[in-house]
Amino acid sequence: MDTSQRHYQQFETVFADLYPPLCHYALTFVKDPELCEDIVQEVFARVWERRKDLLHTDGIRYYLFTAVRNNCISHLRREKSSGTVAFTEKDAESGDYPVVPPKEGQDKLDDEQLLVEAINELPVKCREVFVLSRLGNMKYKEIAETLGISIKTVENQLSKALRSMREFLKKKGIETMSREKRLDRRSDISHLGE
Repeated sequence: MDTSQRHYQQFETVFADLYPPLCHYALTFVKDPELCEDIVQEVFARVWERRKDLLHTDGIRYYLFTAVRNNCISHLRREKSSGTVAFTEKDAESGDYPVVPPKEGQDKLDDEQLLVEAINELPVKCREVFVLSRLGNMKYKEIAETLGISIKTVENQLSKALRSMREFLKKKGIETMSREKRLDRRSDISHLGE
């Protein structure tokens, strides 16, 4: 297999693995799913242009999430300067924007929509940490580096996010397992792997 074929296969694998979580991550900044896809595709186009340098690095996941974040914020700043959206530098820092607007007029929310609403309710940093961790499958260290925060802050924000989401679901009438029940369940099934 020649180098160009190897680059293509590496790119294809990275794209297949990371495109969906990167789009979800972009939704934490930009409300429009189509725009999110455009932003992520633009980042992947740059990766393809620089494939010789980027595809061989261990930090490709870190690079992609950081690039998507930066592109989303740049897009919001451009919209603000053109007057199409009320967005300020303070908004960029505070991250005061929803993942996606909740759908209205639905009699019954499906699981995915309920998850989106729960994520929208999270404080900004919790939301970013949750999306990177659970949708982006990033390690705490990678999240800390991407967001410029400590690993301990990542742990605290993720705990806060999970607690908030459990409370949100409880308000919606969906019971979640308590910590004790989760630990009991783990011990009940731990013998199955033996």
